[in-house]
Amino acid sequence: MDLWRADSTGMLFHPNRVDFVLLPLLGLATAVSQIGLLKKHHLRLRKSLGQHILVDDNIAAKITEALDLDGSEGVIEIGPGLGALTHRLAERAKRVVAIEIDRRFASTLKAEMDGFDGARNVEIVEENILKADFAAIARERRDVETWKIVGNLPYYITSAILMMLIEARENFKSAVVTVQDEFARRLVAAPGSKDYSSLSIYVQYRLKPEILFTIKPTSFFPRPDVRSAVVRLEVLGRSSLRIEDEGLFFQTIRAAFGQRRKTLRRSLRTIPGLTPDIIGELDRTSGVGLDKRPEDISIEDFANLSNAIKEAVG
Repeated sequence: MDLWRADSTGMLFHPNRVDFVLLPLLGLATAVSQIGLLKKHHLRLRKSLGQHILVDDNIAAKITEALDLDGSEGVIEIGPGLGALTHRLAERAKRVVAIEIDRRFASTLKAEMDGFDGARNVEIVEENILKADFAAIARERRDVETWKIVGNLPYYITSAILMMLIEARENFKSAVVTVQDEFARRLVAAPGSKDYSSLSIYVQYRLKPEILFTIKPTSFFPRPDVRSAVVRLEVLGRSSLRIEDEGLFFQTIRAAFGQRRKTLRRSLRTIPGLTPDIIGELDRTSGVGLDKRPEDISIEDFANLSNAIKEAVG
């Protein structure tokens, strides 16, 4: 049957009809406009692209507020969909560059924004976000000095987008992104937590992640199977850590978490040049207890350990 359901909200959508039986606690304006656009333009959401549109006006407002815009910044919006956030961003930012991979959504959003008086500062770019050049976006729009990023990241490429943001961090000040709640906890996890991982360290070394609030599945259409969380990522300046070899630093972290159930004394053996004798020496010189497991080791201790490895093997 050609029917889409969001059972827990009582919201029913059919290609030829939109019925709102019940929309508890949702912002009606966003819900009606977003699903109305699907009907108006005969659009179907594509599961292969992880498409879930935001239909909660209150959440849209909170995400926009979290960007803390003063009117002078530019905003790069990742996956604007049908514009649940875009209209709000247009009113608060100097420029908005909305990058959408789906040609149908890009053309629909462009047509809708063309009819909106306050959207002259909005550009709709049809492109895969993983191929976007943030440096070029900033360089080609010289009237904007500070850029921020916002987006509901598709779950299946969340990690890839995050790594891309880290690599492009010199081109923006902060990002406010929506991710799976479980993924968000990994980003902010501290040593000793079950969520602490190599991802936690990689992100926290370059960015300051903070979970702002969670979002119920009913705030999206269709409803996802998991809760989401909105995370702010502040770009950090130069690290205060003394790291002799950044490549070795991350190699040490990967080796440790690649066998996270084992102690460092055992997992470090996968690093070329580290013999049992050298590892025994590291236990004495690094200041890091190698009988610990990686989830108990802080970023500072990993820095000290990698420096000791550098000194031991050259």
